[in-house]
Amino acid sequence: MGSLLEFAALLIITNICVNVVLIYGAQNTRVPTTGFDNPKTTVFIHNDLGGPLLWYHCKSKNDDFGVSTMPPNGMWSFDFKPSIFGGTLFFCSFGWEHEMHYFDIYKQSRDREFAKFGCKNCHWKIHKNGACKLNKDTNLYDVCHPWNS
Repeated sequence: MGSLLEFAALLIITNICVNVVLIYGAQNTRVPTTGFDNPKTTVFIHNDLGGPLLWYHCKSKNDDFGVSTMPPNGMWSFDFKPSIFGGTLFFCSFGWEHEMHYFDIYKQSRDREFAKFGCKNCHWKIHKNGACKLNKDTNLYDVCHPWNS
């Protein structure tokens, strides 16, 4: 007889737990993220050279977006899903007038979403002396990096 009471108690407790989960789920439409989620990241590149036409060529180990041009104050973007294992890298060459430079426009170790200056929507302004990233804390393009050597 004891096992029948234990079974009944287990059913009642299970029913309560299921109801709590269903009620919580109905009130909380936001799905919590796990360590295995892999959200899309978008990189935005803005021509902030102050006049000249900017040509650019961005690629990774697996993707090549080809060579294109951007007018003054223009913008171009691309999106991707960073590797769940880390190591995603997109690099670009930039040129204008008689200059050519290279920059790692997305480096997962530096730009992953939860890093200090990380992002899921990564905005960069291209300047003559390097690239400056939009700082999510100040809302200014004040995270600046020089061109790659």
